[in-house]
Amino acid sequence: QFAGDNFTRVSGDAVKLAETQLFAWDATEKSATTEMHPQANPTQVELLKKKFQDKSAELKAQKKRKVLDKYGGQEYLDGSGGLATVDEAKAPQDLE
Repeated sequence: QFAGDNFTRVSGDAVKLAETQLFAWDATEKSATTEMHPQANPTQVELLKKKFQDKSAELKAQKKRKVLDKYGGQEYLDGSGGLATVDEAKAPQDLE
């Protein structure tokens, strides 16, 4: 039975290509000076996308550090930066 070919649109490099296209459109819209075209100059778009993602991750980590420095709470986070689960957190001892 033929399942259709739409499954190929959400697998492999098709998703990365769509994300790159959206990034190029958004970047072109926000900066009127430069027009990016991922098919005509894919290297430029990929480098700018990587630079943008690196800067975004750096700003997010910097914001997290500022909040933790100001308010504390590092002890409630697990190693990956998220909240610790109940099993990982220290449960209070039952008083007998």
